[in-house]
Amino acid sequence: MSQLNEIKHQIGSVGKTRAITEAMQRIASVKVGYARRRAEAVRPYTGALLGILRRLVAVRPDYAPALMRNKKGGGVGLFVVTTDKGLCGALNVRLLQVCVRQLQSWQQAQRPVFVTAVGSRGLGVLRSAGAEIVAEAAGVTGDVLESEELLGAVAVALQQFIDGEIDQLYVATNRFINALAYEPVIERLLPVEAGLLEQIAQDTDGQAAASAPGSAPADHVDYLYEPDPEHSINLLLMRYVESMMYSAVANNVACEHSARMMAMKAASDNATRLIDDLTHTYHKTRQEAITRELIELTAGADALKER
Repeated sequence: MSQLNEIKHQIGSVGKTRAITEAMQRIASVKVGYARRRAEAVRPYTGALLGILRRLVAVRPDYAPALMRNKKGGGVGLFVVTTDKGLCGALNVRLLQVCVRQLQSWQQAQRPVFVTAVGSRGLGVLRSAGAEIVAEAAGVTGDVLESEELLGAVAVALQQFIDGEIDQLYVATNRFINALAYEPVIERLLPVEAGLLEQIAQDTDGQAAASAPGSAPADHVDYLYEPDPEHSINLLLMRYVESMMYSAVANNVACEHSARMMAMKAASDNATRLIDDLTHTYHKTRQEAITRELIELTAGADALKER
């Protein structure tokens, strides 16, 4: 009976765990849709910025803003976006594996690497890989993105590029594909190239870019800029880079909920299979106990008859 009670206790414990994982799966499935819409909501803003930037760069081709200058001899900046919470499968592991390989490649090339870490899950791995953490932002990747703390970390990387400490800035994040798929990517963000602006503008929502202010051809009537076009270009480039980093964090949050939904579904399925196995074991053990008791009763009755 003690063995049967132990099995019953295990079945009850696994059932409670399954109830928790199923609830977390349902919550994550709801949050995926919200996070995806938030990530997509950045596109019209980025399209409007690109429309104005393309026009400004066209009317002032002689001006070279700080964020578009190609430099040599500096280090490399890496903006890494991970999660603050676990239970999301291999989401962080896959991204950090890509980051560590890239870090080792830069280190072998004798290039100093400065890392800005968003999310607490990647700090330990990045430090173990020998990365120099210049800024970190933890607790900003929740359901409500803490933009002030995030922009504070972004400002450190931007200032490093402007001061010449780094000549390239890369963003490492998970790209949201759909509710069941995502992929880790490392993309170069700085320096911003004029050709890259045109390419990204085509990749963004065409309808938003077409209706954005400044998307008219450069030979149309130009704007009046206050205080001057150069200041406007620098300001818009800063906003563009900030929006791209915000988009990277928003995409990673969507991937986090997607990965958690799949991980909790896998955990619930495993719990169901374990309950089935334990139930089968329980019935088998119970039948063996009943059979053993019947054999003992029969043997006792036969012994009484012989007497």
